[in-house]
Amino acid sequence: MGNLRAILMPVAILAGILIPQAHFLSPLLPFTIGIMMFLTFVTKIPPQTHGYTFKIEVRAFIASLVIIAALWGIVELFHLPREVLLGGAIIALCPPANAAPAMAKMLGGSASLALKIFLSGNLIACFSIPIIFGYLTGAEADLSEIAMKIFNTIQPIISIPLAFAFGLRNFYPELADRAAKYQKYTMFVWTFSVFIILSKASFDIREMGFADLWNSGKLPLMAAVSLVLCLLQFWLGWVCERGRRPIEGSQSMGQKNTTLVIWVSSLYAGPVVALAPTCYVVWQNLVLSYMTAKIKPKKDS
Repeated sequence: MGNLRAILMPVAILAGILIPQAHFLSPLLPFTIGIMMFLTFVTKIPPQTHGYTFKIEVRAFIASLVIIAALWGIVELFHLPREVLLGGAIIALCPPANAAPAMAKMLGGSASLALKIFLSGNLIACFSIPIIFGYLTGAEADLSEIAMKIFNTIQPIISIPLAFAFGLRNFYPELADRAAKYQKYTMFVWTFSVFIILSKASFDIREMGFADLWNSGKLPLMAAVSLVLCLLQFWLGWVCERGRRPIEGSQSMGQKNTTLVIWVSSLYAGPVVALAPTCYVVWQNLVLSYMTAKIKPKKDS
């Protein structure tokens, strides 16, 4: 599965960039997110210490706030475009990706712990993104109004698959077990989502004018900020949990549910801001490819 992922993801990225006409598929993104959420939520979680999961997510959330504060200071100090702050903030607030548990297992970590981190991280994002990102957008509407709009956008994408999966797990466990067997195929849904994301970004860049975006500095800034944040968050996750769970820590902080935040940033901050998490998709997959090549799982994991 890892070798297949290494082949499919570059193909999806290149195809998305080269086929901007496929941007018309972008309305499917909420549904692909929902499918991936459901297949991840429905997975049976074995008993495990909950306190450590909470500790990892608290550290990740505090780190995201520090990153946003530092980025805000840099933007103000060097008079950078506000889109840089918004793009960096939405990346920092982005919850863990659906593929994080599978990737943690592939690297020799605990898939069940990564799954719990995924669950708690997405629940935190349900509230942190509307409040913090809503405030940073500086919209003319009141913070409560814009926050509620963003919350109402994110909440169904997370709560409906969660409720459906938990209901199935509690009342029809046999069906839940059968559905959970398809969890490994989220990779294909994610690959399709990446294709749509890159196609939409390619279309938007052409519409806005590549030369104008490049000459204004916004495109290279978005690419640079997303690259720095990608490397920083994977590193922070590894370092903060190096004593016990470095693999799960790096996946929880570094591997992001970019599909969700690209969709949110496109709706509430515009296509330029959405370029940051879109670029993150590319950097994230390069880092994951490096990790799968360099990190050898322990046999007793």
